[in-house]
Amino acid sequence: MSLRKASDPRILRVPESGATFFASSAFAQCRPSGSDRGQSGSNLEGKKEIDEFNRAFVDACRSMNHPAAAQLWADDGVDLLPGIEPLVGKPQILRWLAGLNEKMQGVKVLQCDVDWRQTRVAGDIAYEWGVNTQTVSVPDRPEAVTNKGKISLILRKQSDGSWKLALESWNGAP
Repeated sequence: MSLRKASDPRILRVPESGATFFASSAFAQCRPSGSDRGQSGSNLEGKKEIDEFNRAFVDACRSMNHPAAAQLWADDGVDLLPGIEPLVGKPQILRWLAGLNEKMQGVKVLQCDVDWRQTRVAGDIAYEWGVNTQTVSVPDRPEAVTNKGKISLILRKQSDGSWKLALESWNGAP
């Protein structure tokens, strides 16, 4: 039995059963961007805060901690995942994340990384994009599955000083 690779690097489809496994929306790892030249001191401080956010993002991914991933979202956040309608607002994102627990029983994240190609901070808004790679083991499958794709995030600084996801978008590698 073979797995079909879906267009979303976080979706694994098992043809015979029709089951779909969604890996956590937190498949990313903090890595400094290629260059911080041209960023002011306050933007460099913001970049450090974004790096901290990214560490929490990847920690939630690697441990499949969906409640921790949910806490990274702004109340009005939007998640644009291939193959499903946009998830608009934290309540809808929370419902989707909660559903992952059942869909991913027995799935183990072996690796999740993002090669961040660019991170920019402009006041209370930040954006970053990168190439993500994740490897998961699926029960009763002889080999782990590795997927590669692209990710972009828009983060917004909250009134308490924390950074939250305003928008996340994923798609498959070319």
